[in-house]
Amino acid sequence: MGVNKTYISVGYASVGMFMGFSAFLVWNIAFNQPWTAAMGGLSGVLALWALITHIMYLQDYWRTWLKGLKFFFFIGVFFSLLAVVAFISFLSTAIRNQESPTNPQSLYLSCVWSFMTLKWSVLLALYAHRYRKEFADISILSDF
Repeated sequence: MGVNKTYISVGYASVGMFMGFSAFLVWNIAFNQPWTAAMGGLSGVLALWALITHIMYLQDYWRTWLKGLKFFFFIGVFFSLLAVVAFISFLSTAIRNQESPTNPQSLYLSCVWSFMTLKWSVLLALYAHRYRKEFADISILSDF
């Protein structure tokens, strides 16, 4: 018997949440770089939302609340656009200021965490879309 892919996604989202929150703490406390900390924290929050999405799927809560999945989808799309804008802004600012990529206080690391935020927001939208599609098909069949 194989492992359910949803359980692997729960583990992946848990690790992503831990990494995002730890980046938030490290770049706020040790390196004093608020932009990298903000993007790391946002990445952790979006990973938490993806984790909540999976847990609610496993507990079968989404069947009665399809509007919630639609909301999660639009949140994922919104933060995807925000992450792309942040990535371009941080990259252009870092290039313009000729910052070193190896400096922990440079904006290049903010670009990395903007990309991680983009990843989690796209995954959140993807998971919400998949679960909504699955439960919408089931609700159509149960109407007969």
